[in-house]
Amino acid sequence: MRLLDDLQESLARRRSLIFDARRQSFGREVKYAADWIAKQPLLAAIIAEGRDVEEPPPLADWLEGCARERGISWPTQTVEGQAALSWELLSSLQPHEAANRAYKVYMRAGSANMDDMVQRFAREAFTPLFGWLAERLKQRSSVVFALRRYVYVTERFNRSALHARYGQRTATGEELYNDDLQKFLFLDAGYVTYAKPRSATGEPDLVGELSGADPIVLDGKLYKGTVPYVAKGVRQVYEYTQDHGTNVGYLVVFNLTPDQTLVVSGDGPAASWPPYFEVAGVQVYVVVVRALPPPTTASKMGPLKPALLTRDDVQQALDED
Repeated sequence: MRLLDDLQESLARRRSLIFDARRQSFGREVKYAADWIAKQPLLAAIIAEGRDVEEPPPLADWLEGCARERGISWPTQTVEGQAALSWELLSSLQPHEAANRAYKVYMRAGSANMDDMVQRFAREAFTPLFGWLAERLKQRSSVVFALRRYVYVTERFNRSALHARYGQRTATGEELYNDDLQKFLFLDAGYVTYAKPRSATGEPDLVGELSGADPIVLDGKLYKGTVPYVAKGVRQVYEYTQDHGTNVGYLVVFNLTPDQTLVVSGDGPAASWPPYFEVAGVQVYVVVVRALPPPTTASKMGPLKPALLTRDDVQQALDED
C-alpha cells in the first residue's frame, strides 16, 4: 500500500512543479518529471495500457496543428490515447526547447507574457497525462486496500469457518476460497467479479470488470508447503493479464501449512505491500492469507519456519515449457 501512496504523492508533486514553473525552470522540471515517470515500473505499465487502447498520432503533426489552432487541440478519440499523446510530448521535450515550444503554440493567441504561455501550455498539454495516471493509481490503491481488508477479516474472523467447510470439500478447495474472496470484493468494495471465465490461456479463478476500462485479474492458490506451485501461480496470473489486455494482476495465496509462514521476496521496495513481481512490464502482486486456524494459543505455538518465494522461483516457473 505504501508504494502506491508514495507514487500518488510524488506524481502530484511533479505535476505541481511543472504547472507552477516559469520559463527559466519549465524545461528542467519537464525533464525531471519525464525521467522519474520512466523509472517507475507501475506508471510505465499504465502508460503502455493507454497505448494499447489507442496509438497516438505523430507528435510533430499534432504540434503543428496546435500552432494553427492557437492552443492545444486533441486529435485522439479516447482518454487513453490523449494521455499517451501527452506522454509522448512530455518524454520528448528537451529542456532548452520546452519554453520555445509553448511560444510556438501560443504566439498567435494574443499573449505577450512568456510565463503565462508556459503555464498555459503545461496545463493544457499535460493535465490529461497526470490526471489519468492519478486516476489509475487511485483505482489500484482501492483494489489493494480491499485485499488488505480481506486478509484482516479472514485471519481475524473467518478462517475457522472457512477451514471447516474446506474439510468437507478438499477436492475443490481453491474454488471455495476464491468464492469467498469474490463475495467479499463485491460486498466490501463493489467490484463485480466473474467466476472462472474462459480465456485463451486457461481459466483464472476471478476476473473482474473485463468489459470495463480497468479489468481486474485475480487468481487464488492454496499453499500446502510447495513453493514452486505458488511460483507457477505467478506465471498463470501473468498469462491471464496477457489474455485480457491489462498490466497488473493479483495472486492470493491461502497458506494452509501449520508450521510455515510464506514470505514473498518480490521486486519492489521491501516495505511495500503487497509485494510484487514484474514480468515483461506486468506487475503481479502476491497477497498471502493465513488460512489455517491455529491449533493452540500463540504462546504455546513454536516458532514458524519461513518459506521464501523469490524471483528465482518465479523465473524458473516462467522458463518452463
